[in-house]
Amino acid sequence: MNTFLWVLQAILAVFFIMPGVGKISGSREKHIADGHIKPEGNLLPIRILGVLELLGCVGIIVPWLTGIAPILTPVTAVGYSLIMIAAIINHTIKKEYKMLPMLITLLIMASLVAYYRFVSINR
Repeated sequence: MNTFLWVLQAILAVFFIMPGVGKISGSREKHIADGHIKPEGNLLPIRILGVLELLGCVGIIVPWLTGIAPILTPVTAVGYSLIMIAAIINHTIKKEYKMLPMLITLLIMASLVAYYRFVSINR
């Protein structure tokens, strides 16, 4: 089970690198074109989400690997789960249904990591 969880953690970390970097480095025009914000919208929430996604890439791996504050790994997985729930809602509202299978898969993966890592801490 531990190996399986490490694989899930690695997949989650790799998956969130690209969108995190894109949200931080993308221009206002790119975010408008992608439908992330409206032309009059504020870019700050997108940037904050990008920073949180990149911090999550560290938080899903490093605490459990080093044994320093390992509680942060399942907490990060819960954070990823919340991001995925928000993404599912957002894409459903926008009628972007093609994204839903991937988002649901990531939600399940993050939820499994959160549950089993919390259980491991309490043993």
